[in-house]
Amino acid sequence: MAKTLGQTVNSALRTIGEPDIVEFTATNQLQNILIDTANEAVHDILEAARFRWGEKRDAFTTHAKLTTGGVNVTNGSTGVTSTDGDGAGADNFTNVAVGDFIRVGADLISYEVASVSTGASPDTLGLGDSYLGTTVTSGSSYTVLRDVYGISIANLDEIVLASYGDDGTEIKITDIQDIHDKANGDLHRNTSGRPSYMAEVGVDSSDNPKFLLWPYPDTAYLVSVWATTKFTSNTTFATNMFNGDAPDIAYDAVSHKLRERACIYDEDNAQAQYWGQQYDRARFQVIARESRQYRDGQNMSVETYRRSTPRGHASISQIVFDRV
Repeated sequence: MAKTLGQTVNSALRTIGEPDIVEFTATNQLQNILIDTANEAVHDILEAARFRWGEKRDAFTTHAKLTTGGVNVTNGSTGVTSTDGDGAGADNFTNVAVGDFIRVGADLISYEVASVSTGASPDTLGLGDSYLGTTVTSGSSYTVLRDVYGISIANLDEIVLASYGDDGTEIKITDIQDIHDKANGDLHRNTSGRPSYMAEVGVDSSDNPKFLLWPYPDTAYLVSVWATTKFTSNTTFATNMFNGDAPDIAYDAVSHKLRERACIYDEDNAQAQYWGQQYDRARFQVIARESRQYRDGQNMSVETYRRSTPRGHASISQIVFDRV
């Protein structure tokens, strides 16, 4: 079962005959040592292999491209007016958002939408840059598109998988340079459809990651994203030590590591060696079991070696998979 940091520290304290605590004391040396050891052990396990229980999932729905009616726009201005296609004012920008892009007629320049005004007919858009094309007063064709989407996974480390919700087709994770090359430098020209590639392009105002899809979506698609998160140290008594539903053996491994450290503090070398061996065994078991489940069908081996640390030597195990 899941264990909090406080429960794990208490199990180590009991090992050396110390009483349980109900909260941490900032000036208590042993408690601080055990908190640091717990974080080191969790990080050690998470770094050794990728675990399904450590992944987070989010999803978003893409927006269909907008071509309804037409637009009027003046060369050198930043204002775009919605029309019915013949130049008369219209209200077609209800679903347009800041950050979308618009192309007018056969113009090859995409302009980022900086503002949207709806409700007071006709609808208008404000562009981030002045329009460089020919003035249009009789309703030009246009395309408004959205190719950047955000996910709400804090402390994102790595995207594991992105796929479509309807059939599970995978979207390839790549970088913006690769997409730029595939699009021959123009991300929005004749490239509308079901996206095949996704690249991280920064964060939004809430520090959540944003991704560019290419080709840009032509209609609504449900996209699911699975990702690992960066390890963040835990110093809160009642907080789960892992960021997901870790198996019992993972919590046991961390508990064993804290018992080892408590015995070192208590100068009980025999018990410290025993609990250190228990940690190595439990760590091996969780990595081997969870990694085998994650890479089902691949041959797996575990490489173990020793490394020096400020507190002595530690056994390091790393999962190795055969190439397929």
